Amino acid sequence: MALAVLVVTTVACASTSTSLSPDAYRLEIRDNPAARRFDVVLYSHHGRALCVGRDSWPTSTGTLFVENADVYLQTSAGPRPIKSPFVSVYCPGGCGEQTIKPGEALTGFFAYSAFGDADEIAADASRRLHYALAPHACRRLHR
Repeated sequence: MALAVLVVTTVACASTSTSLSPDAYRLEIRDNPAARRFDVVLYSHHGRALCVGRDSWPTSTGTLFVENADVYLQTSAGPRPIKSPFVSVYCPGGCGEQTIKPGEALTGFFAYSAFGDADEIAADASRRLHYALAPHACRRLHR
């Protein structure tokens, strides 16, 4: 029996994490039924660049790179977990980070289809995205 192992490597920089005060950033989630998605915007109010792991920010296709039980859609039929290409992934040295410069914003979206049938979700007025994000102040060290 063959065992396939996927290893994703990226050119990543080491980072050090710094705790942030609640007013250092703001995460805004807007339901956009016309586009069948939730738009997300992370605003930086911090004096240093903020970092968010690439595995916790939505991809360009509106899902997460790897499944995350803390990201789900609450509907009238119950919670719907996000569907991602990978259940888990190992990235030697980390999977990389998205960086938000001081005073700027990072935008992305979660497609309804990442949680199931987009038309069914659009018809459910009780839909609510649960998405917890913990950015950190980062310092890049070049290797």
